[in-house]
Amino acid sequence: MLLSELKPGEYGLVKKITGTGALHRRLLSMGLLPGAIVRVVRVSPLKDPIEYEIRGFFISLRRQEASFVEVDSVVPLSLVPRNSKVRVVFIDGGVGFVQNMGTMGISVGKLLKVIQPCCPMQVQTDAGVFTLGRGMAYRVFVR
Repeated sequence: MLLSELKPGEYGLVKKITGTGALHRRLLSMGLLPGAIVRVVRVSPLKDPIEYEIRGFFISLRRQEASFVEVDSVVPLSLVPRNSKVRVVFIDGGVGFVQNMGTMGISVGKLLKVIQPCCPMQVQTDAGVFTLGRGMAYRVFVR
């Protein structure tokens, strides 16, 4: 899927930057690096440019420029409805946060079942049932 295909409010996990030369360097310097989470904030009335949020910063790209970025569609755990089974794709946090999630059985590649939606959220992992606050659930991205 291409970054230009995401709708407002959707999230994407950057997989690959295609293109060459100055455009490739420009996209990388804006923070569009493999593994970064990107959110579509809004699309202008004429569909060009599109505003994105990356790591707390807002950038605008033309639709043509955004088509050089390949992404996987992901969603924060905090937005997943009750009784859904999801797979963890990315955990956005430091070493301590990732380790804390790991002690609860929440790590990349693991399956989770949402028992109670946000907030507080209850999830079932292979290690048991755990309660997560909104801030924690918002930093765990699933598919």
